[in-house]
Order: sequence, then C-alpha cells, then structure tokens
Amino acid sequence: MRDPTSRPDFGGWMLSRGAVVVSIAALATTPSTRALDLPNIHIPRPHISTGQSPYRASDFVGGVSPGCSPQNLSRYPSGWPATLDWGIYWFGQDGEFKKAQPRQQASMLDPTSWFDNGDGYPNATERWKHEFFDPSRNTLIYFHGWSGTGAWSTKQCHRITATCDQDLCPNGGGQNLAEAWLQQGWNVGFFYWDQFADEPCMRDAEQKIWFDRRGNGLRWASYDPNNVTQTQVEWRQYQGPEGSVADLCVTAVKEALGDFYAGDTVRFVGRSIGSQLAVACAAKLHEDKHVAAPQRMALLDPFFTQKEFSFLGTNIRCGQVTSDTGVGEFTQEATANYVKMLWKRNRVATEVYTSADDDTSGSDADGQAAHNLQNYAVRVAYKPRWCAQQPMDRLQCHHRAVFPIYFLSKAIPPRPLATTSISHRRLEAPTQQFRCKVPSASCSDAELRALMEQHADMAEQREQDGLPEVRQIWEQVAGMETFMLDDDSFSVVNSELLVSITPNPDIEAEVAHGAPMQERDWSVHRSTKVGPEAGLSRAQFDRGTKIFAWIVLIPFAAFVTYRLASLGRGRF
Repeated sequence: MRDPTSRPDFGGWMLSRGAVVVSIAALATTPSTRALDLPNIHIPRPHISTGQSPYRASDFVGGVSPGCSPQNLSRYPSGWPATLDWGIYWFGQDGEFKKAQPRQQASMLDPTSWFDNGDGYPNATERWKHEFFDPSRNTLIYFHGWSGTGAWSTKQCHRITATCDQDLCPNGGGQNLAEAWLQQGWNVGFFYWDQFADEPCMRDAEQKIWFDRRGNGLRWASYDPNNVTQTQVEWRQYQGPEGSVADLCVTAVKEALGDFYAGDTVRFVGRSIGSQLAVACAAKLHEDKHVAAPQRMALLDPFFTQKEFSFLGTNIRCGQVTSDTGVGEFTQEATANYVKMLWKRNRVATEVYTSADDDTSGSDADGQAAHNLQNYAVRVAYKPRWCAQQPMDRLQCHHRAVFPIYFLSKAIPPRPLATTSISHRRLEAPTQQFRCKVPSASCSDAELRALMEQHADMAEQREQDGLPEVRQIWEQVAGMETFMLDDDSFSVVNSELLVSITPNPDIEAEVAHGAPMQERDWSVHRSTKVGPEAGLSRAQFDRGTKIFAWIVLIPFAAFVTYRLASLGRGRF
C-alpha cells in the first residue's frame, strides 16, 4: 500500500488481456462511479449525481434561484457565493448559524499567547448567544460531499444546513437536525467547502480533498446573482498556502476551536466524498497532536469514484476522452489506511452508516482498502423504504437518507438488537451494563470503542487463524417503512458476543493519555487560574520551558561549569 502522505502515482491503468473490451465511445457516454471496493457498501450508479433541486421550476423568477434572494444572501456577510467563503459555521436553535470566529492561537515567539487572554465575554452564556460556540462543550463537525449534484450548488445559492430539506424529510421537511445535539450541550459545526466541491465531475472535487492536481491553486466556483449578465459560475483559483481541501479543513478547525479548547470529545461526521475529507482532516490533526483532533468519526454512505480507464493510450476520465492521467485507487487506499492507523495509534473509533441499496457487483472484496475499512470500522445498514413516499428520486433519497437519520438518532437511546429465527423474532433489551449493542450517534465514545475493539479483534483473530472474513454488519430488520427511529431494530451475526462487552480500561487509558486529551486537561489543569477554559496547554508549557531553558538555564549552567573549572585550576 502506498503511504497516503506521499504523492500518489498518477499513472492510469491498462485493461488486462482477456478482459472484455469496452469501446471508447461507450465509456465516453457513461461517467462511471462506484462506492469503495467494499462488499455491501455501495452507492447507486451515475444517475444519483444528477440531483434534484430543492426548488421547483416555477420557483425560479427570471432564471434566478429563490435561494439567491436578498434575505438568504444577507445571512452570509462574506459575500458568498460571489466571493469565496470556506470554513466552519456554528449552528444554534431554530436553524440559525454564524461563521466561526478565529480563537486564540499559541505562538512560541509570543509569551503573551501562552495564557488564555479571554474573549471578552463575561460568561459562557453570553459567548454562546453571540457565537453558538463554547470551548468547554463537546463538538461535532459535519463535512458535506459533492455540491455539483443539482440538489444544491453555488449557482442556486443553496447550502446544506441543519434544517432538513422538504424533498428528503417527510412532512414537508424543516426538522432541525442539530436540535438534540444542542439540547445535550454540544457545539454543532458544518465545514463548508461547497465552492471547491461544485465541480461538474465528482472526481475533480474528490481529488481536491487530497491535493492540488495541477499545482496552480485549487479552483473554486463564483456566482454573482446580482450580475444579470452572468448565467454560469466563473472559475477562479485559490492562492492561499493550503494545497488541498484537507489542509483548508485543518486550518479551519484550528482557528475555530483554538488552542484552549476544553471539551470532552470531538466527533467528525462526513457524508459521501465528505467522508474522505473527515478522515484526511482527522489524520492531519492527530499528526499535529492538536487539541481539536477528533476521538470519533462517523462516515455516512462513504463514496469513492471509479478509477479512470486507460485504453490504447487514451484516458477516459469523468465521461470524457482526455490526456490527463488518473490517481487509480489512491483515495480508497489512503482513506482506509488512515482509518486503520487512527484506530491503532490514537484509538479513534470509526462507524460507517449506509442507507443506499446494497449491490456488490464489481466490488473487490480482496482489496487492501476494503480489508482495512472492513476490519477497523463498525457498520450499520439502514433500509429506508419510506423513501418511496418522498418526492425525491428513490435512489437519491436512499443515498441521502442516512444524513438526517444519523443526526436525529442522537435524541433516542441506541436501538435494540433483534434475535431472529425462522419461527419468531424477539428484541433483546439493552442491558444496564452495556446499552449500546447497535452502533448509534447516542452511544458514548467508550461504548463505541468497546464495539470497535470486539469487531477488530474478531477480524484479526480470524485472519491469524486463516479463516474467511465474516462481515459483522448491523442490518435493519424493523422500522424500515417509517421515518420515525424509535421503531427500528437490527440484527447482526455473532450477536451473542455483545452480551459481555465492556469498555477496555487499557484502551480508555490510552485515549485519556493521548495528546489531544492531555492538551485539554493536564496535570495543572491548563491554568494559572481556576477553570478549564484558562491557562496553558501542555504543548504551550513545553514550548515555554524550552525557551526558558535556552535563555536562562543553559547560560547559567555554562557559567557554573566555568566557575567550577576555574576553581579546579586554582587548586592546582
């Protein structure tokens, strides 16, 4: 496997001898995409990307989307979508949101930054009222996927928010997906990269997550609804220091949470190709040992585009004949390898939720990427048959349904496990000792890590014994017909193993003593005052100690050594 931190091999791949020869013309008219080469994790084929606008044709006046109304645009003081606006927005009650403000960063050369200087608010309540953020709360950050779908885009002045669209959620939509999280004291943020993701070809948006393909700056879409002569988006180049969208994410998270974040946990949630972004950003933050590095990741219908075809020296990419070469399976391999390493080294638990129809055709069950993600992430498969009643195309609804399902599931306890047989089905009530027998947004981090450990250990043991893999997937067996979640139940193979699961004290100790947690709460409580929001982090203390040593201790030690040597010479 290639190191995901290295630049990938951009060579295309040749069709092997004996393979069915597909004509260039057929390939050019079929922009093929598929899910990660992982059995039963599949996203419907190309027509899911056509999308449906949240607006009807009759809603458009003079060819302008209703999303481009002055009222909607006034919510973005940055000038979006005419100007570039990327980063984290914090959400509050009633669907309100505000752009995250940069918080204090520590600088080794600025001793005044080693201590929390405060943000001017007298208390957490006032801070929340003005920013929808509190550094002492738990934090969720959501990463959307491709925005060139037609379901939402720059030209429509429409962004995915915490308010569910009417075409996706029943009863006219409007559900506040962040409500349960906010009520339980969480910060809820969305990382927007929609102007970078608004590519006609999903493959181009996907590659931006990892690198700047041409090396001339990431291109972004600009649309000025007030310019009557502009009918399409204009493409411009981002000239900042970041070389990928993952780098943009790292910058945004560090600025939004700052170096004095003190919440108990950070959770990244990514959907579709946004799952790749969540994983890549998490890996970079853990590499930097930053205080905001996440303890948990939820990947909602993770998606990877089909690798490009090379035939007789001609490349077929994004449905067109081109001289460009592709990146093969790099994005799959990098994502899966990061998921594995984040669990092995940092005990970051990864959960995968799918709601798209299963289809294993063309999947590579023996691929290393499939193997890593299968073994180092727990997976829940929803079956939203209620999509048949929605105005949205059924396949699109299946692909997107897991987004509201996951967010809304925070409001209810983990669903029960069903023991099935030919004659009957009964539900196993969650035990008081371990209530999380089905992975859920409402499971605690420790409970999910316990499931993750059991899942990974079982997979590794079977591999050591030379036994075939057994996919431990929690499959929905009840409640498929309704959007309500409290009637859902699930079944899984080897369910009897879940009876005795408890969080492993050794793994919990690893997490507690990991760099991010130590940054948030260390031996002197990060403070020269009382309270978790003030004072130094461990990294800042270490920097200060080194500077003090170089400036004071080392010269003093040199002086003492010199004096001792002089005294020694005087005696002789």
